[in-house]
Amino acid sequence: MGLVSANEIVRDAYRHGYGVAAINCQGGNYDIMRAVIEAASEERAPVIVAIHPGNTGYYGLSWAPQAVRLLAQAVEVPVALHLDHGQDVGTVRTAIELGYTSVMLDYSTKSLDENVAGTSEVLEVARPQGITVEAELGELRRNPGDTETTPSAAENLVDPAHVEQFLSRAPVDMLAVGIGNAHGFYKGDPDIRLDLLEQVSRVAGETPLVLHGTTGIPEETVRKCIELGMAKINFGTIIRTASLEYLRGGLEGDCDYRGHLWRLLEHVKDRLKEDVRKLLRLTGSSGHAS
Repeated sequence: MGLVSANEIVRDAYRHGYGVAAINCQGGNYDIMRAVIEAASEERAPVIVAIHPGNTGYYGLSWAPQAVRLLAQAVEVPVALHLDHGQDVGTVRTAIELGYTSVMLDYSTKSLDENVAGTSEVLEVARPQGITVEAELGELRRNPGDTETTPSAAENLVDPAHVEQFLSRAPVDMLAVGIGNAHGFYKGDPDIRLDLLEQVSRVAGETPLVLHGTTGIPEETVRKCIELGMAKINFGTIIRTASLEYLRGGLEGDCDYRGHLWRLLEHVKDRLKEDVRKLLRLTGSSGHAS
C-alpha cells in the first residue's frame, strides 16, 4: 500500500471511537519496524511507525523513510511514518523533506506564544504537502535515568484554556496533552486525570488528542482515554525493553541462531510481533484496515 498521512488514519479512529497505535522504533531499528508492520498487517490494523530524533544517532534521520516505505509497500494496511518530539523547526522541516508523513514539533516547554509561532511555521510547510502535524501542551516529564518516573499532581497538567487558545491560532491535526502521564516506567500507579481530559476534549472540538507515556497506564484507563477523544496512542518503553529482553534471551538459548545474527534478530522480531498485537488490540484498531 505504501505510506499514508497519519491524519488519514487518526481521523478515522477519532470518528469511530478507537485508537491508532504509534510505536517508537528506536530511531529506525529494522527488526522493530518490521515487527510493527507485520503485526499490523496480520491484525488488519492501521499503524504509525514513530521515530524519536534523539534515537537516530546510529541510523540517521534519513534511514527510516526508506526502510518503512519498502516495508509498507509489502502490506495492505495503512502505515504512517511519524517524527516524534521534534525539538526544533529545522529538524521537523528536514523530516518533511526526507519523506516523513507526520511530524511533531514539541514546544511544550516554551511559552504558549512561542509554541504557536513555531507550530504555525511548521504548518505552513507541512499543510501544502499533506503532512500531518502534531503539537503538545502540558510538558510530559522525562525521567533522566529512564527507569522510573513519578507523576506529580500538577507538574505537567494542561490548561484547557490554553488548548482552546492554541487551536484557534495553530489548528494542528492532533494535539498531545499532559494529564498526569509521563515517559518511561511509572513508580506506582499513574494519576491520570480523566476529569481534566473531559474538559480538554470539550474545548478541542474535532481535533483528535494524543496519549504519550502509555507504558504502565492501566488498560482500562487507556480505553477510557480513547473514549474521551485520544485517537493516537503512543508506545515506546514497553517495546524497547521487550526487544532487549528477547535479544538477551536469544543469546542465552531461547533460539538456535547457529552463529547467524539474522536468525537471532528474526527471533527478536517474531517475539515482538506478539507484543505489538496486544497493543493493537488494546487500542481497538485491529480489523479497521479491512
